[in-house]
Amino acid sequence: EGLLRLQKDVFINSFFMFGDFEGYQKHRFGKRGVREMYKENPLEILSSKVDPDPNVANETEILVFFNSYQNISQHVNSIYQVVGDCENWWNVARENPAASRFPTDFLVLGVSSSDDLLPKLSEHPSIRSFSKQRQIDSRNLFSMEDETDQVDPELETDSPIEAGDDSESLKKFNIMGVDEDSAAEEEHLSHTRHILANSLTSITKFTGADVLWKKGHTGQGIKVAVFDTGMRKGHQSFRNVKERTDWTDENTLDDQIGHGTFVAGLIAGTHSQCSGFAPDAEVYAFRVFNRKQASFTSWFLDAFNYAMQIGIDVLNLSIGGPDFLDKPFVEKVWEMSANGIIVVSAIGNDGPRYGTLNNPADQLDVIGVGGITYEDTVASFSSRGMTTWELPSGYGRVKPDIVAFGKGIRGSTIGGGCRSLSGTSVASPVVAGMVTLLAEIADKRLLNPAMMKQVLAHSATPVANSHIFEQGMGKVDLLEAAKLVENYIPHASTIPESLDLTRCPYMWPYCTQPAYYSSMPVQVNLTVLNPLSVSGTIEDPKLVLHADGYAGEKPLIEAKFTYSENLWPWSGFLALSISVTKAGISMTGVVSGRVVFTVVSDRGEKSIVTVPLRINLIPPPPREKRLLWDQFHSLRYPSGYFPRDNLAIKNDILDWNGDHIHTNFKGVYDHLRARGYFVETIGTDWSCVDSMKYGALILVDPEEAYFDTEIDKIVNDVYVRGLSLLVIAEWQNVGTMKKLKFLDQNTQSWWLPQTGGSNLPQLNRVLEPFQMALSDRILDGTIRIKDQVINYESGTSVYKFPKGGRLYSILAKDAVSGSKRYFPVMGIHRTGTDVGNGRVAIYGDSNCLDGNHRRGPQCNVILDALLEFLCNNRTDETIFPPSLELKSSYLSDFGDLPVEMQGVHFSRYSNVVGDGKAPQCLNEVSDLPNATSLIPPVNNSDFLPHLPAPQGGFHPNSQQGLPYLALGFILTACGVGMYLRFCGAIALNKSISWDRIKLTSAESRTQLQEAQSKSQVGSPDANGTHKWSRHGKLHKRTNGQNIAHDNA
Repeated sequence: EGLLRLQKDVFINSFFMFGDFEGYQKHRFGKRGVREMYKENPLEILSSKVDPDPNVANETEILVFFNSYQNISQHVNSIYQVVGDCENWWNVARENPAASRFPTDFLVLGVSSSDDLLPKLSEHPSIRSFSKQRQIDSRNLFSMEDETDQVDPELETDSPIEAGDDSESLKKFNIMGVDEDSAAEEEHLSHTRHILANSLTSITKFTGADVLWKKGHTGQGIKVAVFDTGMRKGHQSFRNVKERTDWTDENTLDDQIGHGTFVAGLIAGTHSQCSGFAPDAEVYAFRVFNRKQASFTSWFLDAFNYAMQIGIDVLNLSIGGPDFLDKPFVEKVWEMSANGIIVVSAIGNDGPRYGTLNNPADQLDVIGVGGITYEDTVASFSSRGMTTWELPSGYGRVKPDIVAFGKGIRGSTIGGGCRSLSGTSVASPVVAGMVTLLAEIADKRLLNPAMMKQVLAHSATPVANSHIFEQGMGKVDLLEAAKLVENYIPHASTIPESLDLTRCPYMWPYCTQPAYYSSMPVQVNLTVLNPLSVSGTIEDPKLVLHADGYAGEKPLIEAKFTYSENLWPWSGFLALSISVTKAGISMTGVVSGRVVFTVVSDRGEKSIVTVPLRINLIPPPPREKRLLWDQFHSLRYPSGYFPRDNLAIKNDILDWNGDHIHTNFKGVYDHLRARGYFVETIGTDWSCVDSMKYGALILVDPEEAYFDTEIDKIVNDVYVRGLSLLVIAEWQNVGTMKKLKFLDQNTQSWWLPQTGGSNLPQLNRVLEPFQMALSDRILDGTIRIKDQVINYESGTSVYKFPKGGRLYSILAKDAVSGSKRYFPVMGIHRTGTDVGNGRVAIYGDSNCLDGNHRRGPQCNVILDALLEFLCNNRTDETIFPPSLELKSSYLSDFGDLPVEMQGVHFSRYSNVVGDGKAPQCLNEVSDLPNATSLIPPVNNSDFLPHLPAPQGGFHPNSQQGLPYLALGFILTACGVGMYLRFCGAIALNKSISWDRIKLTSAESRTQLQEAQSKSQVGSPDANGTHKWSRHGKLHKRTNGQNIAHDNA
């Protein structure tokens, strides 16, 4: 239609211009077994997470996206023709340059009642999708003031930034203001670094920009958009501001914060002490954040459309958030890239934590920028990879793409002076300024987002002593990139360019663990860059081995490939899974080869890509050294509202870092490798695993449900096949979960957590066959082991544990009741004396292992003791002395079993719960015995409540023992026929209904047996009684009250 600027000499039909999203999701995510990004139907997307608050006006704004660009009046008329009645909906006026001057592809509709409207709209042939209007407070401005620098007086006179209420919007994150502030880092900074940081020298002097200026390259003719907080009119530090536009709800174009001016100054400023890279570039200042640093989806979408309409070349986004499932935002960034706009974005300020990449910098088509210091070290504030889009079944891509100076960088102020800021918000415009210079140098017929990312990545210099998920391809080198641009010949390539999996530390984690026969495949996810055309395909990927890759004629390794069917826009992925063949079972050494594939443009041009490969092989380690980390049962934001594990962390309300052994549990991986363990991950359900290969299965902080066949197989593997099981859990308490709900102002709906820190009701289903269970308590305390003090934060307690096991207890405060007492938090148990019997260990808090939430030392001493017991059958008696061995089975006298939250939509986010979901290897486990047939006989009368021993032995002065003395006297007075029901209720501090006690013991047994025979997993009976036991082994509760035991 000619509505959008298109690349010269590049044909883009409507299929690619507007994005065939439904087709794109199938190859991008489906092939790796990952849940599709947006599998919901349009009406589900618009439905509330829970019922709307009756006290809140049930009016909301929805975004309606169309298949074509038209004037707003035409879109409104097309809806009216289908819907008719205007009483329940209206067009929300958008007073901005895009909506008033150009056609658009979306409307903002105000809706008072969607019951009749949405079904009609969903059938509209011109409508592509729906979304609710969102406040984008999570896309914060990634910079912070350098405390060593004098604040500009102009900024001090500005009104303070108004802090938002974290309870108002699910998308809010208080990540602005995260400061590097590392004492160790500052202490070791060189004299040179201090001179650079505190001098009045522009960053351009240290990147070679002046060399290009002398050649006449100053960014002339390149249109640069700065999406930020605006700019003051007539600012003396800029010579070529073409346009200022406001997209917010405030009637001003001026920068009232200073962030937008600073960012623009790094790109095109002219001040001698803080000059930008491209002083003659045409600057377009888009004010998309108001003074509260708030924005809305529609503001960005209109601004993005406008950028395409006026022909922007380079666009800087020093903003971001964790919601890579924000479909309208992600799709529009793709569309901008498809139309030739080079998008540069900050990777985030959530470092040094891993798995903290922000969107849109984590997208394939965007240049994601991290930050480094003047010492050429990765800045501690810079977010680390890998991407988490692909989890749980796949493996993340390399991000950031490159790193640039971002610590103590000088830039423009509102008043015309200079100041220093730090953050990836600073590193991003440093790169955007370089890109502007390079865009001027480049042949405009060849310039596109893939070409620019390619020259930046392939000319970068790796930062010493940092790995690829911290720095990407390394420190950007402007002059080397300029050489590549001047001599550029279009060709496809990958990030990374080569796969030397033996190169340490750069290729962490690959270089730290060799491959071996029978291991889970080594997964590598390559970003494919296709500068030939906006769309393309991958053909014939294969692994070609060198001579050292064969034993005779048999290959030592093999590879399977999954890849993008369409490389759109300008990029895609190629994931390979490398396995060692049986021919390599005894191989020790390096195998080399190359991955070869062809990229075909939409015009039929072909580019052959070769990626060198080196990988280290060893024979399979012994079983006791092999650990399997369960990734499949981990769920996280942004797929749904999954709350943080550590409730004491107030500024990060969501669990969004992947819970992977290479993201927030990186420290655990490094420690286990240092201890000689080999750690593999599983992204499928347990039905697909040969347990005979592994010493222990590790379940850490799982939120997912479990298939019945998974539980049967785990029990079979432990009791018969010698597998050991380590469970490291988190809290789940419905009362606390309800307190974490909040009214999302975007949707006028209450958001409830889908689970607690862990899904304890489901985890108890796994533990039940071992006569174990975890409680609904939320504990805070400390553990003192071997001169170490380890924090126990927001953990759970052991509710039930079998005779013969050893329980470790600590003095802790229960956040639910406020009481302080001894609670068992850790236990070990041998399931039998036969060689084929495995062992089970449980621990109630994963925060001491989570590098992103841990406050205090990592609990390696506990992890080591548990794994030594599980894998080598050796008990550390300094932690678990014989005095902790249970003479009778333990049943808690405090708290309840955790229950599931009602009123949530867990099946939307689960790969287990819901129609049509089944184990991936169902045929392989269909003949397994039911778990109940493997459980040894249990004398249920053993499960009497008693006091757990505190930290190494009985605490004689504990006043909690007094109720049990009284209990002994009461037991002697009880009749034999009713003593268990009556006294069990007293021991559990439960109220007693006297008419129920009149039952004889025979009647009690009859009622219980009838109830058990009718029990079904996780469902209530006619009386509202919830069965917490899949096999009828755990007791049942009605409204939190104990009504029966197996021994009653």
